[in-house]
Amino acid sequence: MNRNHAAAMFIGVLVCIPLLALYHFGFFQSTADWFAGLYARGFVLPQGDLKRLVWLQYAYYTVMAFASAWVCIEMLSQWRRFAFLFGGTFLTVTFACVMAMSGVLFEPVSGSLALWFAGIAGIAVGGTVNGYRRHVMREYFVGRLSSRLFEELADQNNPAKMTERREITVLTCRLLNHAELSTGIEARQFEELATHFQRSVTEFLIARGAYLDDCDARQVRVFFGFPISDEYHALHAVQVAAVLRTHLSVVTREIEQRFGKKAEVGVAFSTGPAVCGLYGVSHFESFSAIGDVIDFASQLCVLNADYGSKVLISARTYALVKDNAEVRPMEMVCAAGSSQMSEVYELLAEKGTLSEQDSRARDAFWQGVVQYRKGDLKQALASFQSATVEDREDAPLKYFTERVEAALKEKTVPEKETPKHSRKLAAT
Repeated sequence: MNRNHAAAMFIGVLVCIPLLALYHFGFFQSTADWFAGLYARGFVLPQGDLKRLVWLQYAYYTVMAFASAWVCIEMLSQWRRFAFLFGGTFLTVTFACVMAMSGVLFEPVSGSLALWFAGIAGIAVGGTVNGYRRHVMREYFVGRLSSRLFEELADQNNPAKMTERREITVLTCRLLNHAELSTGIEARQFEELATHFQRSVTEFLIARGAYLDDCDARQVRVFFGFPISDEYHALHAVQVAAVLRTHLSVVTREIEQRFGKKAEVGVAFSTGPAVCGLYGVSHFESFSAIGDVIDFASQLCVLNADYGSKVLISARTYALVKDNAEVRPMEMVCAAGSSQMSEVYELLAEKGTLSEQDSRARDAFWQGVVQYRKGDLKQALASFQSATVEDREDAPLKYFTERVEAALKEKTVPEKETPKHSRKLAAT
C-alpha cells in the first residue's frame, strides 16, 4: 500500500467514526423523518411505511468517504475534484429517490457529508507541494519504476538532483535473432512475440529495482543507480542477473511453445559515468541518461551471439563486483569510436554458488584464455579441453577451442607471437 492509499484509508476512518457516533445518538433520525414526508408528497410510493435500512446508510457513507478521499488525493486537476464531489452529491440524492420508490427510506445527508468531508480532506492532502510533485512525477515514472521505489523517489526533497553526472550500471537484454524472427512469421505473430518478450522482461526487472529506460521490439534497457542514487548499483544489477538467466530460459521456452520459434536472448552490463536528466520535448519527455556506457552495453550485448554466452559484463562492472560474482574472461574489445581496449567477462553466477566441478572448469578456461593470449596455443588447447564438462554444451568454450585449433593449423609465425585476441565492436 502506497502513501496515498494509506492517507485515503486514514481520512475515511476519521470521517466514518463521527458519522457512526451521530447515527448512534439519533442525530439523523429527524432528518430521515423529514425526507420520509418529502418522498410521500413528491412520489407515488408503495403501500405501507418506508423500510429503514440502517446498514445501507452505514455502507453507503463508508464507501463514499473512502472513495472520495482516494479520488481527491490522486486527481491532479482541482476542477475535476469538485466536479466529482458535485457529481457524487447528485448521485446520492438520485439514489435516495430511487430507493424511496422501491419502499426503502434512505436519507442522503449522511452520504453527502461523508463525500464532502472526505473530499475536502483529500484535496488538502493532495494539494500540498509533495502531493503536487508526486502527481507530476507519476507521468514520468509509472510503468518504469516499481511502486516502492517511486514512493522513495517522491519523498526526496530535491528532485532536481536527478539532473547530474553520475555513475550508473546499464543492463541491456536483447533478442539477438530478432531479424530472423520478424521475417519467419506473420507480422501479427511477431508483434505478439515481441510484446510477450518485452512484458516478461520489463516486469521482471522493474520488480527488482531497475528503472526502465527504453523498450522496443529488439531490446529492453534498464538502469541501476538512476533515478535513485545507489552506491551498490553494479552489485544489485549482478544479483538481478543471477535470477534473470533462469527467467529468460522460461521466456524463451514459452516463445518456442507458443510461436514455434527459438528466441536467442543475450544480456550485457556496462558501468560508467553518464549525464542523467530529463530529455525530450512535450509528451516525448522522459528521464534518461546519455553517455558511452549506454552504447557500450548494447554493443556488448550483441557479442553474446558470437560467443554463445548469456550474460556479459564490462571491465568496470567486474571491478565493482569481483568479490561477489563468478566470471570468466572473454576477449579484449574496443568500443565503436574509441581506441581504448578493455576486458569483457562472462557472468556465471553469484560468488560461492559454483559447484566444485564448475569451479575447476572455470579455472581451466581462464588459464586457457591467458595462454592463448600469450601465444602458447598447445597449452591453451589442453586447458580448454580440461574445461569441458561432460554432457554439457558450452558455446563460449567451443568458440575459443575452435579459434585455437584454427590458429594451430594456420600458424606461420613464431610460437610465442601473440595471436589476435581482440576485436573492435560495431555500432548498434
